Amino acid sequence: MATTVKIPLELRNPRESSLQGNSFFTVLGLTSWDAGHWEFKNGVDGKIYGVVAIPKNVAATPNASLFLLLGANATTGNIRVQVSDKNAAVGSTLNPSSLTAETAQTVTVPGTARNRFDVQFILTNPPSADDFLIVEIFRNGANVVDTLAVNLELYGAYLQIDLQ
Repeated sequence: MATTVKIPLELRNPRESSLQGNSFFTVLGLTSWDAGHWEFKNGVDGKIYGVVAIPKNVAATPNASLFLLLGANATTGNIRVQVSDKNAAVGSTLNPSSLTAETAQTVTVPGTARNRFDVQFILTNPPSADDFLIVEIFRNGANVVDTLAVNLELYGAYLQIDLQ
């Protein structure tokens, strides 16, 4: 019987080879806590990279999804987001020629500012035991359907996957 678990992604860095300054880490002083998070600037494309180590006891054919935990200081607007990923097995390259792009999604932000909303991406190629999953999170802010008038806030991301 499979058990489904959530494994946090280690969000490491923004894209720097291009798109410099379009996504960044910052801290926001909220009412009861200071919230460290990543932001994607409004109106431009931005990317953030993360990784996760896959446990040894992953199911043989697991269901696997990436979830983004998002927020915005706005009550209206749509965002256009996408993830791309690559499984790196032991002995394979950490410099892949490409990542697998999952289907981009246009999502309406909640009607209350800073309400959490999650976006799920089902992985085309689920990782295997001991893989190192490389993840690119992309806000397509330059796309005409991305109408959010403020920065998009990324509070976390996780992999949901079946274990044996």
